[in-house]
Amino acid sequence: MKDAHWRAVALLSLLLAACGGGGEDSTEARYQASAREAGWVGAWSAAPYGPYPQGPLSSVLPVDPLGAITYFENQQAREQSFRMVVHPTVGGQRLRLRFSNLLGDRPLHLEPVSLALRAAGPALLPGSAKPVLFAGAPGVLIAPGAEAISDPLDFAYDYGQDLAVSFHVVGESGPMTWHAVSFGFNYVSLPGSGDRTADPSGLLFGQTSLGWFFLSGVDVHAPDSPGSLVMLGDSITDGAYEVPETNTRWPDFLAARLDALGANMGVLNQGINSNTVTRAGILEGELYKGPAAEDRFQRDVLDRSGVRGLLLFEGTNDLTSGVSGEALYAGLRRLVDRAHAAGLCVVLGTLMPRDDLLFGWDRATMEDQRQWLNARIRSDGGVEGIADFDAVMGSPLDASRPNPLLYFPDLLHPNSLGFYVMAQAVPLEALVPPPLGRCTRR
Repeated sequence: MKDAHWRAVALLSLLLAACGGGGEDSTEARYQASAREAGWVGAWSAAPYGPYPQGPLSSVLPVDPLGAITYFENQQAREQSFRMVVHPTVGGQRLRLRFSNLLGDRPLHLEPVSLALRAAGPALLPGSAKPVLFAGAPGVLIAPGAEAISDPLDFAYDYGQDLAVSFHVVGESGPMTWHAVSFGFNYVSLPGSGDRTADPSGLLFGQTSLGWFFLSGVDVHAPDSPGSLVMLGDSITDGAYEVPETNTRWPDFLAARLDALGANMGVLNQGINSNTVTRAGILEGELYKGPAAEDRFQRDVLDRSGVRGLLLFEGTNDLTSGVSGEALYAGLRRLVDRAHAAGLCVVLGTLMPRDDLLFGWDRATMEDQRQWLNARIRSDGGVEGIADFDAVMGSPLDASRPNPLLYFPDLLHPNSLGFYVMAQAVPLEALVPPPLGRCTRR
């Protein structure tokens, strides 16, 4: 009887996915209405892409050594359990979870799903686990290309606490939607091991991964919050090479600033390693870059819950792909216009110095384009603020080159000190509404 029920739900999911493009009654329209429901604010997010194992370095290696260190059969989950660890940027008393099957080719069946406070590693704080429901049911079927939002769950947690989301993939998942590198440890059971979600110790989750699988967001019910801020970017925003478990990405430091200010606003990190602003920056076969910002803007920015502002810091990978500074600026402005049309305040980030040899930077041909773009961004009077990362990350001896104290040896990605310096360069007043700031758009 249960199998028949789920087969019927699967068929309905497929029909809804096929019909989702048109009319006010479409799946997309209903989803967007739910995402923007009053009182819900994004507390954590990871931009979904893939499918697994697509991610950083997957263009030159068969699997990604940073994120694909977990064993799967045929690059899909089969009767396996996942324990994903997240670090929300604002606390609360009531929340809901988001799961994505963006790259799936069949309905994704998750059952059961639970939420707990993390103690350490894969272990849960005793007595904190609670079941997560979907339309009152203990599981959910997510249609290919769709995202599911759970029922609201009464669950108290504080800013700074880690949450552990556990779920069991029933049957075979097909192509897996993921976020390749979380720079934090997550946990997966062995193929065929079944439902391990109730294990409080985490010892039954025998594999460790640096990727977030299927989980795409945590929303908190916070009617008194002004909303959330989206950080849209590439590997520097994603937190490349952050020491795992330290939560020292620059968006994390920005969340700490907001918490100290008493702003009660969430910070959503929507960075993707190697990502670009424009479609022209993605060459054939470069799936590891994820969809260009122009293509994922609706899903990763406008459709997040309670979004009030946007910090747009992206484009260095466009330059290495041969996109001109002028074409890149035009792409950034198109995103700014879309954000403004949706009522968001916008801060643009200048592109930082880089001197790397491994990731395609040609100083002789690209530095002038970077300098032109930054000058154009600084003179842009059509945004609420400028985060001049270029000015604070340059060497004291030559401002056009990276300050080695703030970068990893690759001279492209900042270290934790560099991330801290970046977060301090963000003009929060441009993104926070009165009385703490001056963002008055809606």
